[in-house]
Amino acid sequence: MKKFILKISLIILLSVSTNYAYSFNNSYYRLIEDRLTEQTTEKEHIEEVFSNSNLIMSEEEKIYFLGCDFEHSEENKQEINNRLNKSDFFRNYKNELKKYHLTANNFSKLYYRNNNDSLENNSDSSDLCNEYSNINIILLDNNELMIPYKNQLVFLHRLSNEDEKKLNDFYNNEKCLDRQEKEGMVFINVCYYQNMSILDVYNAMSKDPAYIFREKIGIGENRSVTYEDEVVDVEYKWKGKNKLEIIQHFAGGETSYIFKHKKNGTKLTTIHSAD
Repeated sequence: MKKFILKISLIILLSVSTNYAYSFNNSYYRLIEDRLTEQTTEKEHIEEVFSNSNLIMSEEEKIYFLGCDFEHSEENKQEINNRLNKSDFFRNYKNELKKYHLTANNFSKLYYRNNNDSLENNSDSSDLCNEYSNINIILLDNNELMIPYKNQLVFLHRLSNEDEKKLNDFYNNEKCLDRQEKEGMVFINVCYYQNMSILDVYNAMSKDPAYIFREKIGIGENRSVTYEDEVVDVEYKWKGKNKLEIIQHFAGGETSYIFKHKKNGTKLTTIHSAD
């Protein structure tokens, strides 16, 4: 499973940096882990898939998730109800809906997968998207997103305005070179972030679950940590105040992030080495 999640992370990281165009005011959603109890079926799998994947809603009200684009269905509540009823949603999720005191009156919008759009025909992304081809995403009237998944309801909440601004500033300032691929499954990305310090870039990336940046760090603070839930050892190494190297050691490979601050911004070199 960890190798599967590493594959997802590599696909998303590489695809986002080079192929996916972000708008200026995206909204970002995260898994509500408190809704998953110890009795939740496949709890570990759900946490890994939904916690490690960025769910983004664009200004055009398209949702980008797990390598797929989901289109907004232009329907009213009654039409949404009819569409879900035809797919046996209410029968299959009767107990789950009752558990969370939800009815069709709580559903504001429905998003469905756009079969024609999968990150510019990237084959790996298409495979990942096909694996989750039957997912529908429902926007609730409290602005949470609900995803029916493996006979369970998974919920996501929107990030704060401050955290969304950090992520949008990060992507709007991002300029990346073409990805380099070397022998032995080694991928190199080089990106530039204008008018952003190393900590500006790091703190923004820490809001994106595709990156395992959990430590609150300051300039010159070296440390080594282990995240047992991700099975990863992480090293933070400063070389002066203008260079930071972060090395993440996974069972299925290694990822290095090299931040260099220059006069007008920060250069980030990312090296993915997968087994």
